[in-house]
Amino acid sequence: MNTTIKEMANGIFMARLPMPFRLSHVNVFLFIEEDGFAMIDTGPNLPGVMDALEDVLARIGRKVEKCRRIFITHFHMDHCGLAAIVRERSGAPISLSEIDAQKIRAFSIDHDRVRRMEAFALENGLDRDTIKEVSDIFLSFEKATVPFIADGYLSDQYHLFAGGHDLTVISTPGHSRGHLSFYLPTERALIAGDHLLQHITPNLSPDLIDPAFHPLESYLESLTRIEKLEIGAIWPSHGRPFTNMAGRIADIRKHHAERSLLALQALEEGARTARQVSQSIFGRDLSAFDRMLAMNESYVHLIALEKRGLCGRKKNSAGVCLFEHSAR
Repeated sequence: MNTTIKEMANGIFMARLPMPFRLSHVNVFLFIEEDGFAMIDTGPNLPGVMDALEDVLARIGRKVEKCRRIFITHFHMDHCGLAAIVRERSGAPISLSEIDAQKIRAFSIDHDRVRRMEAFALENGLDRDTIKEVSDIFLSFEKATVPFIADGYLSDQYHLFAGGHDLTVISTPGHSRGHLSFYLPTERALIAGDHLLQHITPNLSPDLIDPAFHPLESYLESLTRIEKLEIGAIWPSHGRPFTNMAGRIADIRKHHAERSLLALQALEEGARTARQVSQSIFGRDLSAFDRMLAMNESYVHLIALEKRGLCGRKKNSAGVCLFEHSAR
């Protein structure tokens, strides 16, 4: 796809950078300043992405070396993979949530992240062949995020000034525990990261650093928080900007209510692993990586049902986690 750049408001640009995945692009946001620019998210460290970033910057008369500040919505490779390289070339400090900064330190060795993923997947019923395939995918992208240590932390309600615009940091956990969005009150716009997308719902997965985190509950609470803001436009990290925030939030709530019901129905015939529940919800004809994502999201719905007292869980003799309908 062609790299594009669009001015969203005076001196604020959305650059659409390519990615070699089914989700074929990521949007990053550039705030033009007199002596350079600030940016929200960077794109991944994958072939062609830095070239694309340099191309869109050239169209607005800027170079990577003129970056003054880097703000990150969350620690996923498509959002922060190039941050360390941009900082190295420009000296721009990197800021993100303290939660995700801690995650970066915990995952500083990618093999440790893979081991955590493998242990969780095995415990929740994913077969070893799929786990091996997913592990290989994780390892193949180990360079997609250049390691970095944050220069500063962003917290909820923190106020920023970039390119002549006021921004307020909004904590929006769910898709990740440390996810941040950026609210522009004058423009009545929200740079939403992966929190709110027009045509897809962000994947909800357990936090392998903090097992007590409840992604679904946190995500729905975060939707309620942004619902209270005066927002006329959502500027997402994937897809096109859109305006009908209230309608989109209503659709997402309905979607997750239906998924929770399907997860509970899957337990009516007896104890099931999160993997087995995912097969009832998402079917069996999935790639290895999608099988893992489906298992993760099913697990997230199951622990939400467990918190409501609608199901429970136990481990069998092999150490595999089984969820049971509370009515049984």
